[in-house]
Amino acid sequence: MAIKGWQKIGLGLTGIGITLVASLGLRQPQWMFALVAQLRPGAVYFIETETPVIALTIDDGPHGETTGQILHLLERHGVKATFFMLGERLSEHRATLQHLVASGHELGNHMTNDEASIRLTPEAFETDLLTAERQLSAYGSVGWFRPGMGWYNSPMVDVANRQGYRVVLGSLFPYDTHIPSVGFSEWFILHNLDPGDIWVLHDGDKGRGQRTVQLLERVLPKIQQRGYRVVTLTELSAYGQPLRARHRPQRYISE
Repeated sequence: MAIKGWQKIGLGLTGIGITLVASLGLRQPQWMFALVAQLRPGAVYFIETETPVIALTIDDGPHGETTGQILHLLERHGVKATFFMLGERLSEHRATLQHLVASGHELGNHMTNDEASIRLTPEAFETDLLTAERQLSAYGSVGWFRPGMGWYNSPMVDVANRQGYRVVLGSLFPYDTHIPSVGFSEWFILHNLDPGDIWVLHDGDKGRGQRTVQLLERVLPKIQQRGYRVVTLTELSAYGQPLRARHRPQRYISE
């Protein structure tokens, strides 16, 4: 059966749309996060700077095997990072956390469990946030918060800000929780790297921590050869202004 002209146009537009979505998925330009920050205010996505410096952030630790490997690797490369830890896992890894902080890395609040923070009521969210804070504060001060699963809304931002936190997402995420390929992650990082980026990786089980170890071993020397420094979020924030829209408490973003 012959395809009509309007059907050809529709198929062509669909193909263009799929190609565009795929291209955006493989490219994370900072202008895209600037737009997101305007539409969804309250979180830091990257820092506006021309200095070749990025922040490394690692979620979902600590882990009995891989957190120590990551710390050893970062020490060898002279890199500092911000670790967003899950409160429920802290008590089993006290020595690792003490070593982490003593080595100049910083801790971030990632709630108590590995679940979507946005599904909690504002009251439950605040309780969980403060529970994780009490667990983390035994090891050092905590000023950054990253919501579980990366989704947030205005009530969450209000609560976090009221408790003294800066909410942070990121601008350099190689889909390491979805694509279990170190080769892909390496390609993605090296093709999307820009000054001021906030790099998001994962520790923990399901092979994520081990892939992070392998990825960092392969990609950190290449990033440093380009003249980049890899630092904590707090150090990166000193280089410029965080790209986030001015938070407007009266505007609520629903999911």
